[in-house]
Amino acid sequence: MIYRADRVERARLESIVDQSLQSLNWAETIWLPTADELPGHSQAQDAIRLGATQILIVGGDGTVRHVLQGLFESPVDADSVSIGIVPVGTGNVLARNLGIPLSNLQQATRRALLGEERRIDLGVARLSNESDEADSSQVFSVMAGVGLDAKIFANTDKMLKRRFGWVAYIDGGIKSLPAFFERMSVSVNDGPIRTLKVHSLIVGNCGLLPGGILLMPDASVDDGILDIAAVGPRRFWNWMAFWSKVTWQNGVLRRIPAGRRLMDSTANIKTLENLSGQKIVISLERPVNMQLDGDPIGTVTSVEFGVLPGALRVRT
Repeated sequence: MIYRADRVERARLESIVDQSLQSLNWAETIWLPTADELPGHSQAQDAIRLGATQILIVGGDGTVRHVLQGLFESPVDADSVSIGIVPVGTGNVLARNLGIPLSNLQQATRRALLGEERRIDLGVARLSNESDEADSSQVFSVMAGVGLDAKIFANTDKMLKRRFGWVAYIDGGIKSLPAFFERMSVSVNDGPIRTLKVHSLIVGNCGLLPGGILLMPDASVDDGILDIAAVGPRRFWNWMAFWSKVTWQNGVLRRIPAGRRLMDSTANIKTLENLSGQKIVISLERPVNMQLDGDPIGTVTSVEFGVLPGALRVRT
């Protein structure tokens, strides 16, 4: 069990785990708390060394990502370990897209332990920074973003996040104004290079965000591809069109065949363009902020994205 000690009461968790496993002959549970300075990477590798084959992650998307990074950097075959997620974080985007209960700790824990197993994809990002030194590859399960979204995450106060959840990103957004365009050279599946003028370019393994925002309506955690949202509204009314599209249009109108045809025929790709592929390469004119699963990771000058189809066993 890898858990955020500042987000959940261990005694309550222990009670739920004991009740769930009382009739099963499982080994004793290993408890590994995380903290800001040790967010999950080392705990995952400790769990592997101690022989764990099922890892429960009690936390948000950031904790999940750090655990997965530790898991995939370990010498043990990642396929020999399954995970379960008990969402107690800010956005809990992966949990939302997997249909895991967000407000019932007991139900979420039982499903994380004993739920049906499914395989999902993982994204992988190979980063280069402003000094052109290649960093190690980073895995992500939700979304990676380059541009304004990453700047907002970097400017969001951590204490506000803990107190108010994803609503705290509004404060980060205000601090990130004015919003500037970035020019990005983008190639999908080794195709022609396009130059995009956008606020953010987001590469996702899933598309549903808090607040019912459907940024990438065709994204799926198990389709073997990554989806792209190029966000570039020019004027105030373009932003209005953007928010209309990612809320009720994608959530309601797009589900109707006639509505989907109407949206496709009237789409303004400068406001929001959706693409998909297994390999996405991005080059930037200058260092730009980047985030992985909501965690700011500094600036990059180029990124190569790939997908690991069915790489993760997760109980839901």
